[in-house]
Amino acid sequence: MNEAIERIVSSNDWITIILLIIISLIINNKIRYTARFQSLQSLLYSNSYINNYSKSTPLLFNTFNTIFIIIVILVFSLLLFTVASQFNLILVQENKSQFLLIIVGVLVFFVIRFIIGYLLAFLFEKEKEQHYITFVKISYLSNFSLFIIPLLIIDFYTNSVIFSKILIITAVLLLLYYYYLQIKNNQKLVFSKMFYFILYLCALEISPFIIIYKLIIK
Repeated sequence: MNEAIERIVSSNDWITIILLIIISLIINNKIRYTARFQSLQSLLYSNSYINNYSKSTPLLFNTFNTIFIIIVILVFSLLLFTVASQFNLILVQENKSQFLLIIVGVLVFFVIRFIIGYLLAFLFEKEKEQHYITFVKISYLSNFSLFIIPLLIIDFYTNSVIFSKILIITAVLLLLYYYYLQIKNNQKLVFSKMFYFILYLCALEISPFIIIYKLIIK
């Protein structure tokens, strides 16, 4: 007979604070940028958000995107914390310390990824294309966060191993679907600049993991 596996969480107080911060930031963007927020929500099945806001100035680091970058970092950190807990990938014994370590890793990943992208764009004189690709990536990850945060809330307060697995599978499938949408909706950019696209995949998606791994495993 299969026995249920209990996932032990010492305290949810700090998780509640993180979730409240995320929800507050989402509400702030929804109230201040209602039309843009609603358009972002439809990104899973419509490309109108990209078409409407890809020419806005500043494109990347406006207030709306900056707030969502913070949300994305927090959501991915919580998601990775769930993965670490689910598969017993204990980095440190204390939950809060483990989450802090994860959030630093996620932040370092995004910073390294941005720096490498900027350097490549400068080297190959593709700044405009890189800014557009980064904007699209931020947009899809922001949409991803809106879909995942309710599942994270349910997961942390039901403390269900089965739901954690559902959450992880859903997150992976969503991310794969977003990659498909990026390629599908930007076929002209991808196939007309295949070399740059392959370089982008190798440098921006793989190299940050290698750098972080080298920093951790000396």
